[in-house]
Amino acid sequence: MINIMNSIVTFTSDFGSQGSYTGEVKGVICGINPEAKIVDITHSVGAHNLLDAAYIISQSYSSFPSQTVHLAVVDPGVGSNRRSIILEADHHFFVAPDNGILSLVYQQAELIKVVSIEAEHYFRKPVSPTFHARDIFAPVAAHLSMGFSMSSFGPEISDYKKLTLPDNREIEPGSWEGFILHIDRFGNIITSLKPREIRESCGYDFKVTGFVIQDQKINRHVSYYSEGRDEGVFSLESSGGFYEIAASQKSAAAILNARRGMKVELRVDRIQE
Repeated sequence: MINIMNSIVTFTSDFGSQGSYTGEVKGVICGINPEAKIVDITHSVGAHNLLDAAYIISQSYSSFPSQTVHLAVVDPGVGSNRRSIILEADHHFFVAPDNGILSLVYQQAELIKVVSIEAEHYFRKPVSPTFHARDIFAPVAAHLSMGFSMSSFGPEISDYKKLTLPDNREIEPGSWEGFILHIDRFGNIITSLKPREIRESCGYDFKVTGFVIQDQKINRHVSYYSEGRDEGVFSLESSGGFYEIAASQKSAAAILNARRGMKVELRVDRIQE
């Protein structure tokens, strides 16, 4: 076993708030580790929406103490030959299907180790081919929260799955292209572009002059939401370190008819010394 400082297990899924699925998974965890503290991140991920889940997981895990176990289940390939995996990244553990749901964690974490879950004696029996969250992922997460080592569940792998996402790229000096990564429940648009990465790329201090989505220009950049009141759509830096496009108490996504995956252009001007 390893030294676990806590028995926190977070749970993210697309199961929704109705039905028994979420409760069954939690019941299995508690049956194995009665001391587990289960924290629901959300069960409102869009059905089968791996990118939505990937964003939520990547944004939430670092708020928890090290050694936290993060159970993430959006699994359109359940019952197929897709693997089940454990990821160790930044001193956190993730239990999930190997379908790209952890892609954004792979991008931002510094230290990564992934194992394929193959030790079937940890599974709940019988294993339903349609409910691996309950019968495979939950018992593995529970045992991890008790201090069992990753290596006891299976061999290390390097060919884990990643979502195929567009690369952020510099179009011309002072102009970068990204895409809409996420739209939250307020209609705020989270882009794939990060101020830190833009600064590292261009090598100088800059100010944002605007964004373009579907030929629609957003020319006002603010520091916080209420600063943009009565000014239509505006941009700002999100709490997660991405550029965000929002509207005061309105849905920027609805105003711009924006959807996840759409291209976004960022324009900046160099700050003269």
